[in-house]
Order: sequence, then C-alpha cells, then structure tokens
Amino acid sequence: MRHRPGRNAAVMPCRRQPAARVGSNSAAMVLKLTLLHLLAALGAAGCAGILVREAQGRLLAPSRLAAAPLLAAVAALFLLALVGPAEREPKLWAVALALGALPGAVRGFAMTLQVDHRSALIRLPQGRDGLWAAAALAGLAGLTMLLTFTDGATGTGKTGPFGALAAAAAAAAAGYLGGRALALFLRTARAPHRDLGRRPARS
Repeated sequence: MRHRPGRNAAVMPCRRQPAARVGSNSAAMVLKLTLLHLLAALGAAGCAGILVREAQGRLLAPSRLAAAPLLAAVAALFLLALVGPAEREPKLWAVALALGALPGAVRGFAMTLQVDHRSALIRLPQGRDGLWAAAALAGLAGLTMLLTFTDGATGTGKTGPFGALAAAAAAAAAGYLGGRALALFLRTARAPHRDLGRRPARS
C-alpha cells in the first residue's frame, strides 16, 4: 500500500517558524544590549568630561557639582540593567552605592575648597580624585560590555556574576561622587570668601 500524505505533511513546514522567532528574539536582544551599552558609555563619558574641568583646578559653578554624580548614577543603573535577571542583585547595588557615599562625603569635607561668594564660583585645587572615580566607572563599563558580548556569543546575552560585581563597583563609584559633591555643596555656604577673579563684563 502506498503511503498517502495526510494532515501531518501539511504541518511539517511549520517547524521552521520557531527558528525564525529565535532569530528575531536574538536580534532584539542585541539591539537592546547595544542601546544599554551606548547609554552607559555616554553617562560615563559625560561624567568624566565634567570632572576634567574640576581636576584642572578651573572655576566652577556650585550647581555643576551635582552633574557628574547624576550621570555616574545613570551609567551605573544601565550597567545593572545589563546583568541577567538571575544574577542581578539590586540590594548589593544599593549597598555599594551607600558604602561608596561614605568615603566620598569624608573626602568632600576634608579637601581644599575655594569659594568666591560674589561671583558664585568655586575651585577645587586638589580635585583629581573625582576624575579617577569617573575613570574607574568608564573601565567598569568597558568590562561589563566585554562580558556581555563574550557571554552573548554563547546565546545567553548575560554578564553572569562578574557583571553583577562590576555593576556594584560602578554604584560604589557613583556613590563616592555623590557623597563628595553633597559635602562640597554644604561647605560652600560657610566657606570663607576668596576673590577668584571675576569675568569681564560685556560692553
């Protein structure tokens, strides 16, 4: 007897559909990871760019003290988002943020601060530590990116436990910058006045 194609023969071509879905899911995952990497890198680069002026001992507005910690916190959050849900540790990230803020506050209260109350300008003659913290944040972003694409080659797209530790370290760096900036901002009101030079008035 000849085998007649039945209903099962019409169902066989549908087996290729899951492969197409897997391919589309992988493309979406790569796009999401690339976007997160870009945002984390932009946050770290912006943080370092702001702190370069500070490290050079140039004049700053007190409001600029909050810009670098804010960008650092955003970059650290995106690095946490790159960690797989199974390895992600939000509590560890929050604890690292708080622990980093403690030495940052101590540093902010101890470092030299020059304030010109008339021109609303400040100067940090010894402010290179902030740039070092931003450099560490950028290095952690690069490490997380490497871990993501290394594990992504296996199809997981996760950074593993090392990615969680890198995200926690980035949170500690952001906390350090935040505690440092808050301490410096609180000191500006009571710091003695020093003439740092006014900008020439426009005619």
